[in-house]
Amino acid sequence: MSLATLYVTTPTKADAERIARALLEKRLVACANILEGCTSLYWWDGQIQNEQECVMICKTQMRLVTQAAAFIEELHPYDVPCVTAMPILKAGRKYAEWVTAETAQPGDTMV
Repeated sequence: MSLATLYVTTPTKADAERIARALLEKRLVACANILEGCTSLYWWDGQIQNEQECVMICKTQMRLVTQAAAFIEELHPYDVPCVTAMPILKAGRKYAEWVTAETAQPGDTMV
């Protein structure tokens, strides 16, 4: 089982919840944690910006990362959304089995 974590920032909690729910309904992620109150400083339009955002951390299978990231970008309100993926190097067996089961796609066979 090869798992990954997606790191996504959104402008509001409502945006994060909307995207998370859509990902869950499509079984592209098993879970999404939404953390409010992130202060982001970044370059945009030639100036340093200082904004409040939400961070969304999604748990999924590595094989679903490309599909999930594309779906997030489709739903995201930003012109250039932050969507990154990190492989999970080690996970508990029960947790890994849960993520895999909850992100099963039609036609998957459980091995």
